[in-house]
Amino acid sequence: MQKISLTQTGLLPPITVDYINQEEKLKSFYKYTPNIDSFGEAIKNKNYNNATRAVLVDVLLKQYAEAGIELNNETKAQIEKIKNNNTFTVTTGHQLALFTGPLYFIYKIVTIINLAEQLKAKYPEQHFVPVFWLASEDHDFEEISTVQLFGKQVKWQNETNSKPVGRVNNKGLTPIIDEIASILGERQQSKNWIELLKKCYSPDENLSVATRRLVYELFKNEGLIIIDADNADLKKELQPIIEQDVLNQTTFKAIKETNKRLEESYKLQINGREVNFFYLHNEFGRKLIKQEGNGYKLQDTSVVFTKEEMAAEIANNPAMFSPNVVLRPVYQELILPNLAYIGGPAEVAYWLQLKNVFDTFNIAYPVLMQRNSFLLLNKSISDKAEKMGLTLVDLFLNDSELADLFLQKQSSSNLPEVINQIDTLFQSIIDEVKNIDQTTTKEILALKLENKKQLGTHLKSYKKARQQKQEDNIEKLLKLKERLFPLGVFQERSENVMMYDLNPSLPFISKVKQHADAFDFSLHIIDD
Repeated sequence: MQKISLTQTGLLPPITVDYINQEEKLKSFYKYTPNIDSFGEAIKNKNYNNATRAVLVDVLLKQYAEAGIELNNETKAQIEKIKNNNTFTVTTGHQLALFTGPLYFIYKIVTIINLAEQLKAKYPEQHFVPVFWLASEDHDFEEISTVQLFGKQVKWQNETNSKPVGRVNNKGLTPIIDEIASILGERQQSKNWIELLKKCYSPDENLSVATRRLVYELFKNEGLIIIDADNADLKKELQPIIEQDVLNQTTFKAIKETNKRLEESYKLQINGREVNFFYLHNEFGRKLIKQEGNGYKLQDTSVVFTKEEMAAEIANNPAMFSPNVVLRPVYQELILPNLAYIGGPAEVAYWLQLKNVFDTFNIAYPVLMQRNSFLLLNKSISDKAEKMGLTLVDLFLNDSELADLFLQKQSSSNLPEVINQIDTLFQSIIDEVKNIDQTTTKEILALKLENKKQLGTHLKSYKKARQQKQEDNIEKLLKLKERLFPLGVFQERSENVMMYDLNPSLPFISKVKQHADAFDFSLHIIDD
């Protein structure tokens, strides 16, 4: 396995790069440094209500039962341990991407499993449970409805009426599974995948149940717990926060102050709203709550609440309220005995905007960590790049920059340097005469500008001629880059696990887990 620094790839937003590098200017925006020693302090500081532990265990057992999942002994034991004060969770979450969607869905889960194992070795008196949070309340169906395999995109069409995706039924998935079967082919492992999809995605169930079943089957021997927080009992715990946010705009005030400081240096990932909850309407789906005058309106509907009616609804039906991206993390830390959240680059970026929100609600801010990233390539790719005078890091440049770098390495011409020398020579002459003869100075300056223009034109022509000469090689180079960016999107954000899990002797998840290290913020390059 090779490794390269994620910060060299250009895949991370600047704020995430600075967080990984522990830049001083960010230190007031989080509580713990992302290393294993920080967890000792996080364990001491974590206050978690025993009554909530009991509610959580009860909800988890019911959810698995409702999904028709017969738990193995290891998963049962993991859930039961949550009742104990010395048990903590480490968490990641994701949308209910169809058939796990892009590879990083898997990478997130592998990272938290590895983290739980490392923490157990470091702190043997405590127990650590990896938890996968199903983002079942999101309603952007378009984002989760495609699967990419071997350069082909398979798309699920379904009418959702803005319902939370977890509540969308599995209608229309049978022909999608058949299409995937034709793409994967006749290998036994391909048939195993199709059998698993048919088992998990029953037409009579919804997407939350199907995703829960699939993730359980893939990770049932790893001690992973899966939670769907779209639950009335769990939402009761959230009721005071719903009230403060909707009725008093508490969250908006907290994040506004943080954003004001961060936007001086960074492009922000999220902006808080005056109200950071959606309402789960039976007819219209998940609709944003907007304050209008002394009342509230559900966006794009005629449904209106007075302030008194909204207060009564929050008190009596907290299950009808769904947190947005600002308060979903707060909800998570409220209902879980959680120590760490593992997210992707954009998630790390927006979590750094939230510490003041956590402090406002007196909820412990967790250890924030970047998930592991993997790049699946065979050695021939790096060998071919090397023969072209390039490194794997170079392949992360955009197409134009990569082509320019290649041409530069292929050519021994120093013409651009010579042109710069001519420009410098003209400037030396101008400097010599400018204090003696202004007319001559102006004429030489005009000559300099004209020569610079003419030489620039000739340099462009020269560069074009070189490029045409190397056109075939550049085409091969960009084809090489496609292995990293299939269809123009970075591999882990596009391709699905099924196309890499066709070797029955070494399951893909086991292979990736061998190389996982939750505290190593590198891009791990492993043989596909």
